[in-house]
Amino acid sequence: MRGVAIQATDLVRSMAEMHQLSGMPAQALGEAAIGALLMASYCKNQERVNLNIQGSGEIKQALVDAHPDGTLRGYVLQRDGSETILEFEGQGPWGTGFLSVLRTKNEEHQQPYIGTVPLLTGHLAKDLTYYWAQSEQVPSAVGIAVCMNGDQIVGAGGFLVQAMPCATPEELRSVEQHIQEIESLATRVAQNSDPLDLLSQIFQDTAFILVEEKPLVFKCNCSWERVNRALALIGVKELQSLLLQEQAASVRCDFCSKEYCVDAAGLQKLIDSISKPE
Repeated sequence: MRGVAIQATDLVRSMAEMHQLSGMPAQALGEAAIGALLMASYCKNQERVNLNIQGSGEIKQALVDAHPDGTLRGYVLQRDGSETILEFEGQGPWGTGFLSVLRTKNEEHQQPYIGTVPLLTGHLAKDLTYYWAQSEQVPSAVGIAVCMNGDQIVGAGGFLVQAMPCATPEELRSVEQHIQEIESLATRVAQNSDPLDLLSQIFQDTAFILVEEKPLVFKCNCSWERVNRALALIGVKELQSLLLQEQAASVRCDFCSKEYCVDAAGLQKLIDSISKPE
């Protein structure tokens, strides 16, 4: 058996503050972040996971990039007042839609792995369990909890337990029973900051080895170089129009909300660098 436990209260709270989110949007961002970290936990070094959730609920889309070293970035898109929120009886807050996982390696000529499954329940933990069964063929149990006190995050965490090929039916039944006996994952996450306590509850009298611990850190790879590349893609005519009309350009990173402002001199320099000689 393989188990992963995550305590991410401070991380999720800081991400919500970064994006100026509270209430349901903050909770959704936290769930997506924990789900992506759980998925990245079984990746090798130099790999990353992009979790893309598209649902019919209040949150239209969530995008999170996570790495096996515990770093991640992410954001959510909310529906505006003109968009319809589809609700179905028994469906969770994510509604219906799709969950996609893109796993890539930081190596040239390596094809990314893409897996997509429908949102069957609208509850992210259950739909991630379904994803692992369908796309990875790995029997798994997933728990995710983001605890709220009003609009404020007071706890965030989760777990992943997976059966390796040599696991016996008796071991599987034992772990399943222990997971079912967890009275409230949300309560445990809110009251206990030690993820080892959660693993102890899951495995109980079964001996387990703690392989590694990692800090969870928000990290965005946006940069001036990427901003200049993005601006160059809009073409010389559009850049010249910005220079004449606005005398500046502003680019905001969706993942970390950092804003990059390019003044008139910077725009002219960019235009000169991409203009073709006559």
